[in-house]
Amino acid sequence: MKSNRPTILLGALLSVLIWPASVAADFTHQPPGQLVSGSGSGRADNTVYVPNMRFPIEQAPAYANSQVYGRGGLHGGGGGQCDSQNYSYPWWDNYCETRTWDMPMCPSGSGHQGQDIRPATCENKKHWAVAAEDGRITNIGTYSVSLVANNGTLHRYLHMDPATLAVSVNQAVSKGQRMGLVSNAFGGSSTTIHLHYDIRQNVSGVGATYVPTYMSLVRSYQDLIGRPAEPCGTMAAEGGIIDDDHACFFLLGNVSTWRQVNNAGHGGGLRWTFAYDGAQPDGYARWELNMAQAGKYRVEVHMASQYAKSKLARYAVRSSAQQADVRLDQTSAEGWRTLGEYDFADGADQWVELYDNTGEPLSAKLELMVDALRLSRIVPPTPDPDPEPDPDPDPDPVDPNPDVEPDAGLGPDVEVPGLPDIDDRIIDEPSGEATTSESSSCACTSVTTGSPRLPIAPLLFFGLVVSAISWRSRRRR
Repeated sequence: MKSNRPTILLGALLSVLIWPASVAADFTHQPPGQLVSGSGSGRADNTVYVPNMRFPIEQAPAYANSQVYGRGGLHGGGGGQCDSQNYSYPWWDNYCETRTWDMPMCPSGSGHQGQDIRPATCENKKHWAVAAEDGRITNIGTYSVSLVANNGTLHRYLHMDPATLAVSVNQAVSKGQRMGLVSNAFGGSSTTIHLHYDIRQNVSGVGATYVPTYMSLVRSYQDLIGRPAEPCGTMAAEGGIIDDDHACFFLLGNVSTWRQVNNAGHGGGLRWTFAYDGAQPDGYARWELNMAQAGKYRVEVHMASQYAKSKLARYAVRSSAQQADVRLDQTSAEGWRTLGEYDFADGADQWVELYDNTGEPLSAKLELMVDALRLSRIVPPTPDPDPEPDPDPDPDPVDPNPDVEPDAGLGPDVEVPGLPDIDDRIIDEPSGEATTSESSSCACTSVTTGSPRLPIAPLLFFGLVVSAISWRSRRRR
């Protein structure tokens, strides 16, 4: 029998080339905090708590949604866990979904600690879970594995098959390293085939707690499938405001250092941290800008004097592929403070950032605040239209009948009494200034500036005189 191996290899190659493009094109997700109806109250938090993490399942596609409120789940209605609805976009957040766990960052104070993720297919023990960051394995339970990253963040993986674990306690792991196969393991009982993934960090004012996981997963999945992040929003052509609860506002770096205040600032909320004198920022904030129209805009930040104590607040404005560094004394005034005027291109890859390393000592406990950002389009004044030039006054009219007798009075026998000799004639220039090409209103050949214009009436008179003299001369011959 003739082998069809080349055909199989070609098919596999085409699937590798075509499949990722389809996954990237189809991917959509619901906003953070929007849970399946009836499953609880979510937290609308756009913060990426772990920037640059690796998505915790090795290959796409993957589907973040609820395993309890999805098809085949305890509260999911009819159908089985392999229902196609569970393996389709869009993604759904299920952080804070109804549970009894103590969760101080959830609106109800309790809820689900992380995010449920289904692998590409409804197949048990086939799809690898991988390390989200470089770190060390600190604990392995009956159906859980804990990875503490080098930065102190705890990543927890639930429902990997214990028999397939490729890591051990105290083992150092690298970002992307295989850890175990996704399964339905649940400590002797079973659940749906999925990976429960959560993140635990130390949050100022709260302590060590499970933080919202969803947007870190969205960003890392977009990296996995090679699709740039969707614009968080569009800044209108006339400008607008991005507050600290907007989808285009992000806390980055060590986000646990920021405190949230809900009774001050623009819109009733703001964030603050302590300024310090480190060489690199520990935590920073970003307002991402996706401009609907290119143009010059005034950039302003909102200040609340109670929390604005840094005199060396350090900002960066990226516009039209250029970056400007700006220092602002946050203490100098309440309300909107300008960072300058900048030319923005249309589109994304533009932003304003605030860094906590102002150069002021941490021991001074100076509060550095971040709140709303405002852009206002600067419309250049419309120049006055060029005035229409005033037309020159009408030139002196030329009398078609100068004060001379008509030709009939200059017959061959008529003497012209008092006619001066030719050598004694003087042709006077007309009074007034000569017209120039600049001021002439006639549609005619221009005249060089300052050239005199010969008067027409004397020329006519001169012609008549010459004709009379010539005629008399001929008579005398």
